[in-house]
Amino acid sequence: MTDESFRDHVSHIDQDGHRVFFHPKQPHGRLYRLRSYLSYFYLIAFFSIPYIRIDGKPLFMFDVLERKYILFSVPFWPQDFFIFVLGMLAFIVFLALFTVVFGRVFCGWVCPQTIFMEMVFRKIEYWIEGDAAQQRALNKLPWNREKIRKKGIKLLLFLLFSFAVGNTFLS
Repeated sequence: MTDESFRDHVSHIDQDGHRVFFHPKQPHGRLYRLRSYLSYFYLIAFFSIPYIRIDGKPLFMFDVLERKYILFSVPFWPQDFFIFVLGMLAFIVFLALFTVVFGRVFCGWVCPQTIFMEMVFRKIEYWIEGDAAQQRALNKLPWNREKIRKKGIKLLLFLLFSFAVGNTFLS
């Protein structure tokens, strides 16, 4: 009979009910470099799309108050909504089929959650706090100037980048 006591507790909560933090090792290698380059391209595209104009019209614009929507510099009005719905349905079907066939590739290489978490926030964390062993050692230290400085800078950079992402998404 196997020992199934692991089912009796949650792996990221200790016996006292406190959270156990995971610190992933910093990846290295050729594929990680390729993922990094792809994510840099993705981030450049994400931050530059709101400023791209074709024939004086933005590439994408969703103006709910004026009921004017622009996709790939083509304006859509409320009476064109059925075209928009058909396009979105086709896109959702394509996305579902693509995910079924290439789901792991999508998740690991171009999923926005992966791009922002692994290629932005984790890189900031590695840059400021170090690799997994250094992060664990920093977390075990009592609160001193060095720990407050590192955690404060990391939090400030996270907030600034999140603010930039939120405003770019809204624009």
